[in-house]
Amino acid sequence: MADYLARALGAWFVGFFPLAEIYVAVPAALAVGLDHLSTVFWTVFGNFTPLLLIQFGYNNLLRLPRLRRWLENLVSERAKRAIDRYGFWVVLLLTPWTGVWVMGVTAKALRMKGAVLLGAGLISITVYAVALVVLINGGVQVLAQ
Repeated sequence: MADYLARALGAWFVGFFPLAEIYVAVPAALAVGLDHLSTVFWTVFGNFTPLLLIQFGYNNLLRLPRLRRWLENLVSERAKRAIDRYGFWVVLLLTPWTGVWVMGVTAKALRMKGAVLLGAGLISITVYAVALVVLINGGVQVLAQ
């Protein structure tokens, strides 16, 4: 059990780490012997944690009146309308390319609703984690023949 927890926490941490994220976490988790379901769960959980921290941190920053005014003045109404209209799809498609840290901070700076950011981020991270597991498993199967 301790061995599994050590591997799971390692997979979580690699997924959480900004430079590694999901693309390094999934192969690393499989390499240390986690099964496919555990690999997806722990790497997604690790990669999703920054979005929760960004959401919580941003909401706490908005409690400071001076900082709140400054952050609100950064975004034009046109950009706000665009993020409200297309934000889900932008987060869904670009999160794996930019990383969750960059996408989370950018989305919150553009005043994206937290539920949209968290929902699209979770779907995006999960889809790419499953796709990586399938592609890695397929590549191993091909090489084993």
